[in-house]
Amino acid sequence: MRKKGTWKPAVMLTTILALALSACSGGGANNAAPSEGSGDSAPQTGNSDAGAAETPKELVTLRVLVMEPGTKWNSVQNDSVVAKELAEKLGVKIEYVEADENKFNVLLAGGELPDIVRADPIKFQKQLIEGNLIIPMDDLLASHGKDITANIGTVVEYGKKNWSNGTGNTYFLPPQVQPKPGEAVAPITIGATIRWDWYKEIGAPPMDTMDQALDAVEQIVKNHPKTDEGKPVYGVSMWQDWGLWPYTITPLVFTKLQGTTSDLTAAPVGGHDFISVLTDETSNFWVAMDFFNKAHRRGLLDPDSLTMKNNDYMAKATAGQIVLGPATWAMGDFNAQHPEGDKGYIVVPAGQLAWTGGVNPLGWVDKSYSISKSSKHPEKAMEFLNYIFSYEGARTMYNGVEGTHWNMVNGVPTLTEETLALKSAGGTEFEKTGMSLDRNIIGLGGDLINPNDGQPVNLFNAGEALAKAATPLEKDFAAHYGAAYSGEVFEKLIEEGKLDTFTTWMKGMSDDEILKRNTVPGVTLSEDMKKTEAALKELAARQAAKIVLSKSEEEFQKNKAEAIKAFQDGGADAFTQYYNDEVKRLRAEHGLTD
Repeated sequence: MRKKGTWKPAVMLTTILALALSACSGGGANNAAPSEGSGDSAPQTGNSDAGAAETPKELVTLRVLVMEPGTKWNSVQNDSVVAKELAEKLGVKIEYVEADENKFNVLLAGGELPDIVRADPIKFQKQLIEGNLIIPMDDLLASHGKDITANIGTVVEYGKKNWSNGTGNTYFLPPQVQPKPGEAVAPITIGATIRWDWYKEIGAPPMDTMDQALDAVEQIVKNHPKTDEGKPVYGVSMWQDWGLWPYTITPLVFTKLQGTTSDLTAAPVGGHDFISVLTDETSNFWVAMDFFNKAHRRGLLDPDSLTMKNNDYMAKATAGQIVLGPATWAMGDFNAQHPEGDKGYIVVPAGQLAWTGGVNPLGWVDKSYSISKSSKHPEKAMEFLNYIFSYEGARTMYNGVEGTHWNMVNGVPTLTEETLALKSAGGTEFEKTGMSLDRNIIGLGGDLINPNDGQPVNLFNAGEALAKAATPLEKDFAAHYGAAYSGEVFEKLIEEGKLDTFTTWMKGMSDDEILKRNTVPGVTLSEDMKKTEAALKELAARQAAKIVLSKSEEEFQKNKAEAIKAFQDGGADAFTQYYNDEVKRLRAEHGLTD
């Protein structure tokens, strides 16, 4: 975060979010996703080619394959002002095709893919390119992608070198490109997410450790064993169709350990010496094992946690059956269905880290867009991609239509009072507009400054809008901590040194140094290591169920020792050594030796 010429620790480390944002599905989440590539200047201005086109008579449906079950995009198509603007400007309708990792791989193996594929080029470039499943974009960029080349040209060039499987062509375009930090802390969406009215009721006790979090949850469940509708309330829960995500992300704000391009390795925030997630007992995986096992033994763990899929989890969250979750977007539609007062889920200060903002010179790499060879509308697909990377398109997708939802006032783009009131009221009415609904589908980061007017692309992140657009829940939470809006609660704690962020380690660095250290290429696994990783992840999922259900501390320690031995025999430590060797090599090639 930049204010008064200094860097403030309110932005995200670019390497983390390949892991984390594989988790973040829509819901307007201010998700921090990973980055690992380059860019050497702020984006240039550009006027959207597609925006100048006349309204087509017939809509072309572009289907987008996303590895994210539980998105909301398709459900708002009929009412969304954003969807209507896409139809008017481009003549397209966007339709998500959701898949978990297994279904995603099945679709890739089948060869017939939707028009656009959203995937991690580090993991999938070889399969997609050598399999002739996606097309090089270079000719289409020249004819239909002027905003892309103008605004994220350095990302395009980086992709030719690092995401082309050695061909030197452009295949992937990551969303949420933002090489500079924002000036304020927007509402935080990932972290200890708790039912605020119930938490406040018990005095909002500190949750500096995960044991303290369980203590608070236990007290809440004792006070509220059932929902108003008579359904059982569970302290914590999780889902099983996102791989190891519940075990690697849930403890992150407590451990300050983050992953990058593999679920099986992690390093301290800002560091580059990786530990094994499976054999190092300080890792997020083992902290999560301890947390969920204690929750189980205290009777606080949802009994369906080890078999449930994300959609089932979301249904329980929507029904108000879960006290503590990992993110606001992971709590279903509860907040949307309860837009008034202090009843709802919100991220509260916990642990040692605040998940704020984002500095992503390469965007959210694991969400990178490519155009499939199967698409019958590659030109339309490129027009759509060009639009989401244009300043006009990105602002529309964040803030709605100029002249309706915001106006130029004395040369400054300004949200209307009606739009601010709609956002403040929250609930389904705002959600149905499609504004800021899914950050994964917006090419430019919200805090990126539009050089045409000097304001953030996302006007909800600008100045007074943060306070005016705050929901009743956010206002009540902020007032409890003596702040005007929810992000200010965390901003004060960061300034006081009570919480770190993903860029605290960057304080004092120049812009060039920050850019350099956040554009080191990520590790691409060899084919043998991919097989080792897959086998270990499958083994970890099986072992986790046994460990979490341990009936005593003695049984937990026994199961833990057996699991670590199995992980060692499966090659976890050799995998970590290989990963660290690759990190060292890539950093040296990038000009970094420390």
